[in-house]
Amino acid sequence: MLKIAVIDDHELVLDGICAQLAKEEKFDIIGAFTEVEELKLCLKCKKVDILIMDLMLKDIHGFELIKQLKQMHLSFPKIILISGFYDPMLHKRANELGVKAFLPKETSSTELISTIINVASGNCVIPDTLLEGQENHLLTEVELKILKLIAEEYSNAQIAKELFISRRTVDTHVTNICTKLNVTGRVGAVREAVKLKLV
Repeated sequence: MLKIAVIDDHELVLDGICAQLAKEEKFDIIGAFTEVEELKLCLKCKKVDILIMDLMLKDIHGFELIKQLKQMHLSFPKIILISGFYDPMLHKRANELGVKAFLPKETSSTELISTIINVASGNCVIPDTLLEGQENHLLTEVELKILKLIAEEYSNAQIAKELFISRRTVDTHVTNICTKLNVTGRVGAVREAVKLKLV
């Protein structure tokens, strides 16, 4: 039996998820919570294999809660995050925190059940719906052009000349690119862009 806990601060959503999961004989719903402290108490006392968590909770962001749970030195459950919106940077951060699956709110119960089984088997799950258009949402068209020129070893001054914009504007774009890609400089930006297939 897979031991599952669920946290979502919307009771209707919580009840809906639990009702679907309860139909599966191989799932054991250990607890369903709207309050973070109740979840923490459960994890201290019981073994949980899978934790299904809403990204935006009432009093805390899901990422912050994951960090807190890790600091508690618990037998750490495999986490499936559910979010009402998607941004590639959120998914990247979720990966860094060890999240095993990132699902949109409109996920069907069949897909959720399949994801739970996959994650329990040690796999990471990224639905196609989250990957569609990822490149377009990450950087603007101008930022993508600048990133490609950085990859071709253009200096900021050369980029400004090439795109007919001021050097200061290029500097601002480069800073924004680095922030979005979570890197500290041009080399890191190119490395990350190659990983994300942006260039």
